[in-house]
Amino acid sequence: MPSISDQDMDAYLVEQSRLHGNEFNTLSALSELYFYINKYKEEVIFFVF
Repeated sequence: MPSISDQDMDAYLVEQSRLHGNEFNTLSALSELYFYINKYKEEVIFFVF
């Protein structure tokens, strides 16, 4: 697969953000963060302290 430039990737992500900006589900995001923290709590605690 050919690589893409940083500018092309940035433009794509900005466009996707614009198209889907109103679809963000806050509760789902918080749930994912909770499961991530719960799964990696030992590593997170070590990193923070």
